[in-house]
Amino acid sequence: MTSYAVTVSREEPWWVAVVAGLPGGATESRRLDQLEVEVRDLIAGLTDTREDEVDLEWSYALPATLERSVREFVEARSRRQAAERDYAAAQERAVGALTAAHVSVRDAAELLGLSYQRVSQIRPRRGGGTNRAKAASRPAHAN
Repeated sequence: MTSYAVTVSREEPWWVAVVAGLPGGATESRRLDQLEVEVRDLIAGLTDTREDEVDLEWSYALPATLERSVREFVEARSRRQAAERDYAAAQERAVGALTAAHVSVRDAAELLGLSYQRVSQIRPRRGGGTNRAKAASRPAHAN
C-alpha cells in the first residue's frame, strides 16, 4: 500500500487538499467530509491505482487562531476521556468495596449518588457469571 501525505487548507469557500510529491495532486471540496473521496479519486486517476490501495496521512494548515482553538478542543476532549475512564474505574472500585462490605444495592446507590439500577449493572456478580447466565442455566419449570 502506498502512503501519501495530504495537506489541507481553507480557501474560502473551498477546502483544498494538496498531495505531497504528486504532480497535479491538488483537489478541492466545499465540505471537509467529502474531501477524502476527492483525494482518493485524484490519486487513483493520477497513479492508475485503486482508491483503496492508498494510505493517507492528513495534516491541516489552518490560520493560527483556528489551529489554537482546534488544538485546545482536542486536548480538552482527551482530558475528558481520561477523566471518564478514571470515573468509571473509581465507580467500579467503590461499588466493589461496598458489595464486599455487604452494603445493599439501594444503600450503595444512595452513598454514591447513582441509581440502584446502575449499581446493579456495575456490581460484581457472585460466582463470576452474570444474572442472565445464571437465569439461563436454571431448569425451566413445566406449567
